[in-house]
Amino acid sequence: MRSVIAGICGGDAVASAELLAALGTEQRRGWRALPDPLPAVAALETHARNAVPEGADLQSVLVLAVCGSGTVQVLGAIAGCEPERVSESPLGGLAQLRGGRFRLLDAALRTHVLAAASAQERLRAHQLLAAVLGSAGDEDAALWHRARGAVVGDPGLVEPLLALACAALREGDAERAWSRATEAAEHARPGTPAHAGALLLSGWAALAGGWITDAADRFEQALRVDPGHRGGAAAFVLGHVVRHGTAPAPDPRISAEAIGRGCGFAALLNAPFGAPCSDREPGLRRLEAAPDAGCALDEGDAIRRVTAALRAGLDGDPDAGIRALAGPGANEDAELPLGLHASAPLLRARRAVADVLLNSWAGRIGTAHAILCASAAELPVALPFGGVAAALCRRLELAVEGRVGPLSHELAAGIPWTQDSDGFVDRAIGAYLRGCSDEAAVHMTLWTDRGRPSERVGLPGLDEVGPLGAPVAPEPPEARLARTLRERVRSARESSWRADLDAVGAESRGIRSPFERARVEALLGSTAAAHGDRGRGVRHLRAAFSLFEESGALAWRGMVGRRLRALGERPQRSSADDGAAQGAAAPSSLEVCRAIWEPILTARELDVALLMAEGRTNKEIALALHVSVRTVEVHGGRIFAKVDVRTRHELTVLAHRIDQHL
Repeated sequence: MRSVIAGICGGDAVASAELLAALGTEQRRGWRALPDPLPAVAALETHARNAVPEGADLQSVLVLAVCGSGTVQVLGAIAGCEPERVSESPLGGLAQLRGGRFRLLDAALRTHVLAAASAQERLRAHQLLAAVLGSAGDEDAALWHRARGAVVGDPGLVEPLLALACAALREGDAERAWSRATEAAEHARPGTPAHAGALLLSGWAALAGGWITDAADRFEQALRVDPGHRGGAAAFVLGHVVRHGTAPAPDPRISAEAIGRGCGFAALLNAPFGAPCSDREPGLRRLEAAPDAGCALDEGDAIRRVTAALRAGLDGDPDAGIRALAGPGANEDAELPLGLHASAPLLRARRAVADVLLNSWAGRIGTAHAILCASAAELPVALPFGGVAAALCRRLELAVEGRVGPLSHELAAGIPWTQDSDGFVDRAIGAYLRGCSDEAAVHMTLWTDRGRPSERVGLPGLDEVGPLGAPVAPEPPEARLARTLRERVRSARESSWRADLDAVGAESRGIRSPFERARVEALLGSTAAAHGDRGRGVRHLRAAFSLFEESGALAWRGMVGRRLRALGERPQRSSADDGAAQGAAAPSSLEVCRAIWEPILTARELDVALLMAEGRTNKEIALALHVSVRTVEVHGGRIFAKVDVRTRHELTVLAHRIDQHL
């Protein structure tokens, strides 16, 4: 939600914070759609005063904000001039003109203008646009503005608005579908089947967008208006399960068939729920025997296709699963069980989380982290598979960054169901990566003593320390093999440890996942060094360093680098570094920088500084940290002053040479 608000505010961090504070709790968590218009905030008002051109008519600016985009002829009508002279008008400077069309560029200005306008002013803007767009031949847009500009309800608009909502759902535009279906419900006569149908469709639009509270509310309203409406009872059951995690209480309006269909589709989405299904957090394989959702599904279907891809990953071929997700096959226009389409954001989020899981199983930790960050910016990834994305994000952030970051906290806040915490494992991993093995072992022991609560399927955990032989969640064969090999290393006999380690090393060579193989190599190296065999330890640790580099698990790589330095070795350059310029530095330098700069930089400045030192652009840093480009620029200026450099180049050189002077 933070990235959505940042886009609405044009990247203004202050305005984003003010707007988030003005929203309701469920809106901030993504469970309800954003209000239209959004609340007015002071930072956007200040921006708008500076952004509106001198001489511009404020009502025309409002009409432009309501319209947002369209043809140059429409912009000319709004500006009161010929299309050829639009660029010379005051409004021309606010719009991007290209190919005979325009688009309002300033998102923050649009947000404030809509928020600050009175209801009467917005009404007049819609009425004007209805006339202008009707004359231009854009009947669908004219219909929308005619509905929004109507003073009283018009039942004749209901069916055309619902047709627009259905088209938007097929295109995967949940926001547009929600607004059209919601407007249709406003125009329908209360208590009629048409009213129930509009409420039901708005519920499906809300579910498609991940706004689960809105979906549950609309399904309940539709059931109350017309209990016999086709699909209404099953939709109500689904909405209740997805929002609350349990089936609804017995209700005479809801048949056993409707309960079966609603719970069946919830099982297909893999939402956690209790009765009538006993497993509160169903595993991925449970989808194979999901209750009937009311229609036939095959392996090419968007839901079964994801399930089949994950099954391939758990069976040992995550790359086959990734290819299945990426390749052609699913019909994006197909209507799936009950009322969702394959292009719905909720189902796209499901595919994205599956893609992240498969890449993590394949050992591409950095890739999995990047996919999750990008997907979370635009899709409700906190909801699919019982909210597994939040736990997965924590493990990936720990593996890449060495600590739990803001994205995982945001995803955890977006999970509507009560969950047991697996924080002991997260704290154990963080401690282990900092070199505090004893502390990590304590956390793992406490977690085991509590019965290993809430361990998710196929997530990277920690078995290098702590109790041996504890049961684990379902995992791919390579992860299971690597875990077994690490347990054998830890159980190596004092009398034959060299032979035991040699046998483990030989078996580990068949592991394709660079991350899993690296963890085995790292433990082999540490164990050999602890037994006094420095040469063997260095060889295994160098292999682990290279493999962690390949996987993108930079925090694990940093841990191995510190162990190599403790043995008097400098971590070798990666293959990418070998062909780089002579001034390129060994990867471990940034880990040294983190320790040196932590006392003088804030946590966020340290994040920005290290990413700059890696060569990331401001845009890439903004995407990685979920902030605006302007915020990155501000942090950059403060960093330069604190570490006494003038340019990014000087910062990079300093970062990569700093450990040479320790």
